[in-house]
Amino acid sequence: MKQVQIPFGNKTITIEAPADNLSWVASPRNLPGVPEPEREVEKALRNPIGLPTLDELVKKKGKRVVLLVDDMTRSTPQKVILPVLVNELNRVGVKDEEITALICLGTHRLMTTEEIINRYGEEMTTRIRFINHDYKDIENMVEVKVSDGSIPIMVNKIYYESDISIAIGNIIPHMYAGFAGGAKMVQPGVCGMVTTAETHYLAAENVHQITGNAENSVRQQIEYIARETGLTMILNTVLNADHEIVRVVAGDPVLAHREGVKTAEQIYCFEIAQPCDLVIASSYPADLDFWQSIKALNNCCMAVKPGGTLILAASDSEGIAPDHPDLVKLGTCNAQEAKEAYRRGEIKDKVALATYLAMNLNRERARIVLISDGINKEEASRIGLEWSESLSKAVEDECKKLTGDARIGIVTHGADLYFKIK
Repeated sequence: MKQVQIPFGNKTITIEAPADNLSWVASPRNLPGVPEPEREVEKALRNPIGLPTLDELVKKKGKRVVLLVDDMTRSTPQKVILPVLVNELNRVGVKDEEITALICLGTHRLMTTEEIINRYGEEMTTRIRFINHDYKDIENMVEVKVSDGSIPIMVNKIYYESDISIAIGNIIPHMYAGFAGGAKMVQPGVCGMVTTAETHYLAAENVHQITGNAENSVRQQIEYIARETGLTMILNTVLNADHEIVRVVAGDPVLAHREGVKTAEQIYCFEIAQPCDLVIASSYPADLDFWQSIKALNNCCMAVKPGGTLILAASDSEGIAPDHPDLVKLGTCNAQEAKEAYRRGEIKDKVALATYLAMNLNRERARIVLISDGINKEEASRIGLEWSESLSKAVEDECKKLTGDARIGIVTHGADLYFKIK
């Protein structure tokens, strides 16, 4: 038997799989972290890709600066980045009181004061103002009219009225946008429900084609929204599996992002000869709730042959989808039934509908067995998943069903990796 350790919440657990059947173990490629992370951030800021320098931007546009920062479900090293960025803004004449950090929650729950301090650091939370974006708070949004009328744009007023906006994120594969980072901090980060629903729905049944592809129609829509609402620049990291900074890019929201994608592809793209009969995966690091873990479910199902099985270990301490109960309400509907439920008004959350359709696409491809501390057997059954009390039992049970020449794959960081067939 071959032993492999995978992360599960705040601990690691060991998988034992038949060595003769184990085709591969997929982990992010461990490119070395930079020796001086703060210096790397400073260097990127002073050498922006496709844009004038911060000094020139401030002189031209003004000093009301909004920093778009991601929440605690993301890995971006905000405590490293923010002090460097704020000091750079000070250097070019922007005072702390002229800077607002807008937390790009998308449709996630609001962060508590304690979570904000833990995420961004006590120094930053005393120097600059932090505000939660609330996608339900229409009073604090602006409707942006666009010439082609292709999508309704509702966006946070604080962001929209700023002189300069800087999106601080991390570039990893993403099922709805190809890759995270870049303009994604605007959409869904600081948009209203109506806008987010449209882009998610556009992606919902094409997630296998979108994941790991930066040049897709949904990403183009996201970048269009950012451009129309005035995003000035991005500051993005690319991290290795140890959460060390490998690269920092800053500058134009599209040009700088694509430079970062080149590095992210080296770390997170895993090539396989063919899909496996059984894939055993951790949903880490997207494991706060199942809504987050769907990213891992999608990524790893790409490595399962049709009719195969995915065992997904997802701690999901906050349950299935506390902010999107309609996901559970849709239960085990097929795609057409789910769409009809939305049209009839039985469910009203179109983002939940889109996420459900993406989940259903994967559920139709493979049997999914869930191991979770935060989701019990009955809850898993409600959303069409099988359940096991432990990873070791699930692996043992599923291995007994395999034929002698069956192929097994193991994924250590399911939410971050994506697969390509050689």
